[in-house]
Amino acid sequence: MPDSENKMISGAEAIVQILIAYEVKFVFGVPGDTSLPLYDALYKNSSKIKHILARDERSAVFMADAYSRLTHKPAVCECPSGAGALYSIPGVAEANASSIPVILLTSGVALAGENKGTITELDHHKLFEPVTKWSSFLKYTNKIPDTLRRAFRIATTGRPGAVHLSFPVEVMNGRINKKEMNIYSEIDCMTYPAYRTRGDAHRIKQLANLIKEAKQPVIIAGGGSVHSRAGELIIKIAERMSIPVATTISGQGIMPDDHVLAIGVVGDNGFHPHAHAAIDGADTLIYLGCKMGSVSTIKWTKPSTDSNQKIIQVDIDPVMLSNNYKNEVCIAGDIFLVLKDLYTELKNMGCRSDKTSWSQHINQIRKTFWQDSKVQLHSNAIPIKPQRVINAVNKFLLEPSVVISDAGTPTPYITRFLRLKGNKSRFIIPRAFGGLGYAIPAVVGAFLARPDAKIIGMFGDGSLGMSAGELETLVRLNIQTILIHFNNGSFGWIKALQSIHSEERFMSVDFT
Repeated sequence: MPDSENKMISGAEAIVQILIAYEVKFVFGVPGDTSLPLYDALYKNSSKIKHILARDERSAVFMADAYSRLTHKPAVCECPSGAGALYSIPGVAEANASSIPVILLTSGVALAGENKGTITELDHHKLFEPVTKWSSFLKYTNKIPDTLRRAFRIATTGRPGAVHLSFPVEVMNGRINKKEMNIYSEIDCMTYPAYRTRGDAHRIKQLANLIKEAKQPVIIAGGGSVHSRAGELIIKIAERMSIPVATTISGQGIMPDDHVLAIGVVGDNGFHPHAHAAIDGADTLIYLGCKMGSVSTIKWTKPSTDSNQKIIQVDIDPVMLSNNYKNEVCIAGDIFLVLKDLYTELKNMGCRSDKTSWSQHINQIRKTFWQDSKVQLHSNAIPIKPQRVINAVNKFLLEPSVVISDAGTPTPYITRFLRLKGNKSRFIIPRAFGGLGYAIPAVVGAFLARPDAKIIGMFGDGSLGMSAGELETLVRLNIQTILIHFNNGSFGWIKALQSIHSEERFMSVDFT
């Protein structure tokens, strides 16, 4: 038997070999003394997989998050034990709650040092359990291949989400026979959503009949529609049945903003009045991949919980169905597959509708909104108005572009006035927890994921303070991007709330 088949490799090398089998191109992270075996294995395989050095563990996860959103592939990041693991939590929690399959690998202290006061010792397994789909701690080197495959499978199936694996030093330094390691990948789990599930055929037929009977239907596309890559089908159904399409903030960009049936964003953070007029006037509301949470429904007032409107929810996660509103019909399944079957059903029924009076009514409100916004969009006021900034971005926005917004003060201006061009442009924003410091590191992940697109990052003062270190990363990696800093010298969002609720008693919000 050739020596190459009997070759013994380290656990860390086994980890890297499995990642390569899954066609992982980048690992985002920050080094630590417990990570040395992994870094050595990455060095030996640097022609096949590249490590992206971040300046902060939180930023490393945000980079992976953006990369995953744009490639529709699970993204991998790593950090050392103790403080490194703790620093990564905001990014992991955001990815998991936003249904992004980020796989975090943490290195742990030696098993021999457990419960002995070893520096950086921390129970990583329990630490990440509340903020991941699955958190696991490996004690045996020969379990690495199966465990990593399980991690990819859990991260990409059902409602995608974050996964955490912890490897103590002995496991990474342990030896394993390369032949016995059984290196292979599940092709389905190299992208997401993996192992897509169809919706119930009877319920899809019910939905088709509801759409046929509806006089004033509206589609509201959420982030789940983007993850499922259902944009083209949403457009086809909307055009066939003349249905206006609104989006949540997370769903923004699923349909080109200049489409006649695209009616903007719903919710209490940068909404469009024409989108809300559609919600209020609709007799049938079709929510696709939307939790119908506090933001998108303005704390469950749009639609009203006691309205007579027919509400339909389609979601990959059955737990979300009828969770906040009574559903006329609810369908558990992959958005893309459900809409594919729905479109076929509508065609077979011979359904084609021309509800021009309904869409024209909404479009007239949209026209009035943009007409009334011209003063702010073209204002020469000093300091410059955010509306003017977004209008300038719109004028020079190329196709395709990826626009990344941080949470906080800029959000309502960006979501309300940004106009994406074409089907390949994307808008990214961390909406699950709305933590600051996302945009700059996300630009790194976006640039690596979409070299074909122009990348634009927008953020306020608070976000800049939490991620300024990654400006060095942008320079070091020679990342070509446009960064727009909305400088109001404060935590602007909180200052605005204090102005409203505390009668302008401003406390600890100003930087100057």
